[in-house]
Amino acid sequence: MLDALFRQVLAEGDGVQLLPKEELFEVMAAPNREDLFIGGVVDKADKAVILYRGNLKPLLLPLEWFRPRSGSLELDSSRFSVTDFGHTVAFGGYEVAGDAILYEFDEEYRRRAKKRQLAEDPSFGSALRRLRLQKGLGRDSFPGITAKEISRIERGEVKKPRRRTLEILGKRLGVPPEKIKTF
Repeated sequence: MLDALFRQVLAEGDGVQLLPKEELFEVMAAPNREDLFIGGVVDKADKAVILYRGNLKPLLLPLEWFRPRSGSLELDSSRFSVTDFGHTVAFGGYEVAGDAILYEFDEEYRRRAKKRQLAEDPSFGSALRRLRLQKGLGRDSFPGITAKEISRIERGEVKKPRRRTLEILGKRLGVPPEKIKTF
């Protein structure tokens, strides 16, 4: 069945490298398959890399983006592979995390990653931001506190807001000030 599916869309050959079948099956069944790679090919003539995602959509990247930083391993484009259940792209000993590639080249992925990061951030500022957005309030919705100050709190530049600020936040958000951090 897998061979029939890929015969139409993607097949090994002409330089296309795919994950081993057991890894391929797992990636294709993963709920986040669009964030994993199942294979790819290096097109040396066009100086490009085409990576195929678990949802079978290709991602075209310039080969020069994969240039090793000084002091790191040498990139060997003839030894291209996708490894680690679609999480890593390798060129011989040189490896790049799939997350780094997607963060750089896929705006939707960046949005999802940022949303996950904010949801996992336990800081007061992130809790304030989550609660503010949940209530549908803008940064300028807090009389007595500037939008700039709300932004500074949410970014973590203000570690411990003043009591008066907390009272204004709590009143406008409809929660006791000491409960804001629980959101």
